[in-house]
Amino acid sequence: MKHLPITFLLLTLSLASPVADAQTFQSLGGETGNVIVSTEPSEPSPNQYVTVSVESYATDLNRALISWFQNGKLEKEAIGQKTFLLKTGSLGTVSNILIVIKTAEGETLQKALSVRPGALDLVWEAESYTPPFYRGKALYPFQGTVKVVALPNIVTETGAVLNPKNLVYTWTVDGDAVARISGYGKNFMFFNGSVPLGPATIEVEAASLDKKYRARGSVILNPQGSEVLFYEDNPIYGVLYNKTLRGNVTLQNEEIRITGIPYYIGAKERENNSLRYEWQLNNQNVGGGSAKSSLSFKQSADAGGTALVALQVSNPAKIFQFASNNLSLTFGKTAAVNLFETP
Repeated sequence: MKHLPITFLLLTLSLASPVADAQTFQSLGGETGNVIVSTEPSEPSPNQYVTVSVESYATDLNRALISWFQNGKLEKEAIGQKTFLLKTGSLGTVSNILIVIKTAEGETLQKALSVRPGALDLVWEAESYTPPFYRGKALYPFQGTVKVVALPNIVTETGAVLNPKNLVYTWTVDGDAVARISGYGKNFMFFNGSVPLGPATIEVEAASLDKKYRARGSVILNPQGSEVLFYEDNPIYGVLYNKTLRGNVTLQNEEIRITGIPYYIGAKERENNSLRYEWQLNNQNVGGGSAKSSLSFKQSADAGGTALVALQVSNPAKIFQFASNNLSLTFGKTAAVNLFETP
């Protein structure tokens, strides 16, 4: 399973009473008006610079004296100062921001927010075939199925790490919320690719029950085409995965058994009734298109030549899951071909 690290911010906008907001920093008085606060980026990572912006439809902020307090300390103050640059802390820290606005009409408005950095990683695993001991990642095939798991890392100010099982997860696919897979403790989902083919954006928000702590992550799933590779199936050692057969292959022994191994196709086993193997020898169909993944070639005693071997593997239930390959076999003698099913 490939680990795709994606780190985001836990952001809480405080809409509490103006006295409580002020007392968090300094008792300045005033009322909470129609003040809108936003951050850019909206989901920064820990130890990252963030621009906080303020706007209001109730007054002209360009003529107002705006004061910015961070953790109780006045950091910036000027007429029309509608933005403030802060640096988020590490996991478990909080940056308390208080904005005090003195309008040209003599009113005092204020707004407070708390920035709590957090992390959320998304990992995914495709339900597609790869051979034994394959070191790479099973890729997401066209019309395939992928399991996506959210791994939040949310730390409170006291140093406590929130249990991922005790969070509420909200999943979206291409911007649309999916209620049936969202909810308390639902930290994973299964995504099924569909037609038309194309990438899919999976996003999730993990939040505490009181919504005080949040983290968000997203990943783009790009479907890939399947492929099939040829290997020798040795009677003593089995399938020799350390060397693919490709291009022109010269038969060294009296007999060779060739196995077609599909990669990134929607099956858990290659000898699966849902897969169809269609072999051709010199452009003639052989094998009947069943679940036979191997062909055996024997040299005759009187001649030599070349045979063109081709294979297409497909999943009839998923019309865009297919792969094909071919190679040439050079014999010292003329080849006779027998097809048999791999046990």
